[in-house]
Amino acid sequence: MIKGVIFDLDGTLLDTLDDIHNVVNRVLQMNDLPKKTALEVKAAVGRGVTELVLRLFPSGELSAQRAFKVASDIRKTFLEHGTVLTKPYRGVEKMLDTLAGRGIPMAVLTNKPQASADKAVSVYLPDVPFRTVQGAMTGFPMKPESEIALKVVLKLGTLPEETLMVGDSEVDMDTAKNAGLIAVGVSWGFRSVELLLEHGADVIVNDPKEICGLVFRSNHNTN
Repeated sequence: MIKGVIFDLDGTLLDTLDDIHNVVNRVLQMNDLPKKTALEVKAAVGRGVTELVLRLFPSGELSAQRAFKVASDIRKTFLEHGTVLTKPYRGVEKMLDTLAGRGIPMAVLTNKPQASADKAVSVYLPDVPFRTVQGAMTGFPMKPESEIALKVVLKLGTLPEETLMVGDSEVDMDTAKNAGLIAVGVSWGFRSVELLLEHGADVIVNDPKEICGLVFRSNHNTN
């Protein structure tokens, strides 16, 4: 029986790629660094801002000090300019409303900085009664560590084995496996279905309404 759902944010609930790409290139230009394509940025997101910078400039192309500055600039600039082109994926709002209407506890778990995650949810999903929105914070581990996922599960009031972890990346699937959650990969996000399956996705969904089906079908089958 599925009693709760944890969602990733970027690439799962919200289509943020255009805003991320624009902010990254704005910051790279500010720091006299070459711009990156949308595909390069898309491939680099998912493990936090510092890791994004390191993936865009691998093999020591940037000093640690310069990479830290670029990452800090991205966090600051995204908070100011990162909610321009973002939008919920088609069907997401209806899916969340349906789950909420049936009393299913929900949460967001993202490696996006906490302030940016809070702002994105408040702007684009203001009426969704998430139990918590957990973003990246100093002193807290990020996905795919199990500790942060289990912290969110505790706030849902569920057990790991009765909780879905819904996401679009290998990081989300690894998080689910590490924490004993049910790994649900979405096909519309930033990574390929093949990669999600390689990292242990239990289910792949192609439309947000299928998430409701997973929850309600499991509950019906136990009655």
